[in-house]
Amino acid sequence: MPSEFNLFLGDSGSEAPDFQAPEADQRPIDLLQPGSEHHAYVLDYLLTRIKSSEDVMSKFYSRWQIAERKMQAYLTLPNYEQMLKDMNNKSQAPAPAIILFPYNYAVISTIVTYCMKVFCGQKPFFHLGANSKEAADNVRYMEAMVQYHCDQSRMISRIFQLLLDGELYGLAAVRCTWATKIGKRRVLRPPSDAERLMYSNNPKDLPSLLKDSEERIIFAGNDVMNIDPFMFFPDPNVPMSECSTKGEFVFWREFVGKHLLLQAQHQGQVQFVDQVEVAQGSGHDSKWYNLSHRSALTGGQSHAGDNLRATTVKGQNSYMVDQGSVTIIPSELGLGPEEHPVKWLFTILNKTQIIQAEPLDLDHGRHPVEVSEPYTLGYGFGAPSVSDYVGPIQDILSWFLDSHIYNIRTSLAGELVYDPSKIDESSLKYPQPGKRIRLKPLAYGTDIRTAIQQLPVSDATRGNIADLSTFIRIGDMVSSVNDITRGVQPQGGRRTATETRAAGEGAFGRLGVHAQLISQQAMVCLVEQMVLNIQQLQDQDVWLQVIGQEAFNQVGPQLLMGDFTFPVHDGTLPLDKVAGFDLWKEILTGMAQSPVLTQTHSLPRIFEHVCSLGGAPNISSFRLVADAQMDQLAKAGAVIPMAEAAANLRGSSPPPRPNGALPQ
Repeated sequence: MPSEFNLFLGDSGSEAPDFQAPEADQRPIDLLQPGSEHHAYVLDYLLTRIKSSEDVMSKFYSRWQIAERKMQAYLTLPNYEQMLKDMNNKSQAPAPAIILFPYNYAVISTIVTYCMKVFCGQKPFFHLGANSKEAADNVRYMEAMVQYHCDQSRMISRIFQLLLDGELYGLAAVRCTWATKIGKRRVLRPPSDAERLMYSNNPKDLPSLLKDSEERIIFAGNDVMNIDPFMFFPDPNVPMSECSTKGEFVFWREFVGKHLLLQAQHQGQVQFVDQVEVAQGSGHDSKWYNLSHRSALTGGQSHAGDNLRATTVKGQNSYMVDQGSVTIIPSELGLGPEEHPVKWLFTILNKTQIIQAEPLDLDHGRHPVEVSEPYTLGYGFGAPSVSDYVGPIQDILSWFLDSHIYNIRTSLAGELVYDPSKIDESSLKYPQPGKRIRLKPLAYGTDIRTAIQQLPVSDATRGNIADLSTFIRIGDMVSSVNDITRGVQPQGGRRTATETRAAGEGAFGRLGVHAQLISQQAMVCLVEQMVLNIQQLQDQDVWLQVIGQEAFNQVGPQLLMGDFTFPVHDGTLPLDKVAGFDLWKEILTGMAQSPVLTQTHSLPRIFEHVCSLGGAPNISSFRLVADAQMDQLAKAGAVIPMAEAAANLRGSSPPPRPNGALPQ
């Protein structure tokens, strides 16, 4: 059987009871009453799959924790506090502080910055293709709609976190859902008859329009959220990067406040929230809390809301929520009539109660997650990260720096040989520079060199700084990061523009391929989910500014249909804005001198486009007359087209003007 269909749909460890299918007007969640046999069977079915993933994913946590500490250049705080205490209470000089060279942070931030410029350096973020004429006509509208959803869901921060997770953990996961946000907005309305009657004595005091509040849909569209790698539990039987298409299940975990769960229950999204006990006591499975060390430097919470037993407000506890997409056969679980595998969405509260169970009927047919493993070795489950490769380099760099500083401090402090019968030892313990050494009366009038002498100290770590640079180059070679990618001008004298461009292309080559892989693994699949969700679920017209058009357009479902394609990003940086402005400026100058191009292209519109690139997007507001009025003036002979005027100046015959119209 092909691997694409090798689904793990075995039983949960116990024989399936003969459950009754739900009635026509009954929701599946209504069958899963707390304490019922049906609920216990389905819960065990789901928890078995979650545990199979937890057992595998937990093997990565120690490696991720080390990477997080190296990323923060973390120094154990109690040791530093003890050093300060000794200095204050014992009047002793503090021991040399340990310095962790933040090389891991420098490498990761450089790679993330490059990829952010690649994916978010221009709008729209995602470009589409087409396989049909209908789709080709609608590409610009769909790109504008996807960009609108990206702006509403704060996509820049989501992409940044996805890239950061991929570099730090070797795993980055996001989920794509369809969200409907409802809120109150102010509107203007005419006064009612009752309000007019109230102001009958002073009608002038009643405004023509009154400000009122109405509840309406603010936004309905794709909502992309990051998944914490520590809280991500995909099917371990397939590679992580393929779990959305080949995996039987994918679960993700959050810590959610009770007030949010009760609000979702009020809206009919979940059920049985108020019947779940607070996660406290010795029987609670607390080993899944405080796993990450990402907040070790600040002393905060690595997973916001996971300190369930430290709640300070009564009744406002956070709950552990496991939500996931699972491929099930509904008839076997007594949840529906289907006898073939379909995807369902389940939500479990504190591993004790199912509060959501519903079909996940999405056109894209995938689990609503996408995974990127930018350093995958292929085939396996779990991949290394750049932190695993450059982490030992950071340790060596820190040792070189610390040993050199320690040797310098030793040289400055000096090692003394003295005669205790001639020197007052208490004066030697003065920790600050500029000390006065007191002689005993026995040493008065004698040669001081016979009483005290400093031993010569050699700097054995003099070459550490040179070795530091050598190992930085080794780390740069491994991580594909160097001075050019960091934005540092390379040394070695002046370079020509060609040499600088060639060096930049070579430096960005590996990073470009790296970005291509991320695009293929996550970005392309994510935008495919977003596009298909829009075609399936978007039912309202939205006013958008489409690329290449000045005015806003009312974009509805009829302009979003078509069979689109999703090209992989080539991984190169977008064109520099200054370089783009210079290019268009040359185009404008060349067109103004070409009679043929001025007849086939609109010179004024190109001029306005160049102005917008140069930072003057409102140049059209300075027009003296509209285009239609300019045509009438040209027909009347009041104005002369630019091409005709240029021909007159050259003494040649002007190009033909059809029907006396002004070329656009």
